[in-house]
Amino acid sequence: MADAAPPDMDARPEAPRYFRWLVLLSCSLAMFGNYYVFDALYPVTPFLQEQLGFTDQQVGLLDTAYNVAALLTLVGGGVLIDRFGTARSALLFAVIGAAGTVLIAVLPALVPAAPALAMIAGRFVLGVGSELFIVAATTVVGRWFKGKEISFALAIQLLIARAGSMVADRSPGLARSLFTGWQPPLLLAAGLGLGWLLFAVVYGALEGRAARRYAVKQAGATDKLVLADLVSFGRAYWWVVGLCVAFYATIFPFRTFANLYLIQVHGVSQDAAGDLKSLLPTISMIGMPLFGLLADIVGRRALLMAAGSALLVPPFLVMAYARLGVTIPELPLPWIGPLLAGKPLDVVLSMAMLGLSFALVPAVLWPAVTYLVPERRLGSAYALMTFCQQVGWAAMSWGLGAANDALGASAGNPAGWLPAMWMLAALAGAGFVFSFLLWREERGPAAHGLEAVTPGHMD
Repeated sequence: MADAAPPDMDARPEAPRYFRWLVLLSCSLAMFGNYYVFDALYPVTPFLQEQLGFTDQQVGLLDTAYNVAALLTLVGGGVLIDRFGTARSALLFAVIGAAGTVLIAVLPALVPAAPALAMIAGRFVLGVGSELFIVAATTVVGRWFKGKEISFALAIQLLIARAGSMVADRSPGLARSLFTGWQPPLLLAAGLGLGWLLFAVVYGALEGRAARRYAVKQAGATDKLVLADLVSFGRAYWWVVGLCVAFYATIFPFRTFANLYLIQVHGVSQDAAGDLKSLLPTISMIGMPLFGLLADIVGRRALLMAAGSALLVPPFLVMAYARLGVTIPELPLPWIGPLLAGKPLDVVLSMAMLGLSFALVPAVLWPAVTYLVPERRLGSAYALMTFCQQVGWAAMSWGLGAANDALGASAGNPAGWLPAMWMLAALAGAGFVFSFLLWREERGPAAHGLEAVTPGHMD
């Protein structure tokens, strides 16, 4: 008697709902580790300067190396994910990223003659794995949730991922015993990098089980940069690209230098600097789903982007010039009361405004692209935005460090930080200009419906 033929894919049952959420949870916990290891470097920057002699420019180049790696792998990574599948690709990128976290923690000690160059090499390796893992993780959501709870699933994934940034920001207080030098906190980050790899393995095992038992949809197209598509994008899309570059090239470089700035200029402790900086991802985690829902209910997407980008300008000028001399008393509120107690009011207000902007603009900006370009060109549109974002971020991180070094910015010379704050405020202002131009266009005859409650998607 002949063996029975294997069941056809169409005859397989759909994966149960709990299985989809297990896949999302494993991938999201891997993203938590991904975000943590990226941000874990910044609370250590004072030690890098005190113990290893890093300049501000070298601190900025740690980001630039990451950005260059992302730029070099952006196009090829999407092709790799399509060819090998999200499970194997995610595992490969997690291996590379985890290796980068280990190199960051150990190479400077192994190469004492050039610790900055050694750490830059580790950040480059992290950039190869980290950015491509994020692309793969986003593809996972499309694979498992398209036509189901995809918006909610994306929000949950981002919430868990940004929790990694929040914990990294607060690590000086949460892991105080480790913050005696530059290496112990980075060894902790390397451990979290291995946790990232572990959950990537769990995700891969779940995908393998699903391939044998369930009918699973293929993922949507990943972001690929198709040069022939670029001339087809309209003016509104380029206004969004300009806003994207200005916004992220302001937020991310500021986060790179925020610990140094708050300690040297505002005289706060290392723990307090981490607590203050953690307000950005915390507010973003809470606000992004709410602002996304608001845009779905009221429309006004271009106006919301303009409002969010306008919030980004004042905080840098307030922190640079306002000295209210007022600290926040301990409030009778769980978690938030102890977090804010004793912190300078002007800095708290500035960080809160940055956090609101960090929640509002991304919640509206990325979905808006789907209404500005044809669906068949979305991959190119997102890839180009990401490419430009990485270029702007790389240049600004290096530029801020170079300006600080040229003017001797330090605790003994806090005025040396002023040009850096002017640069951040100016770039944030440019982002507002782009958002205003988009809002003006969306009120005219060439509007794409971003201001409507239910805009029409382009074919």
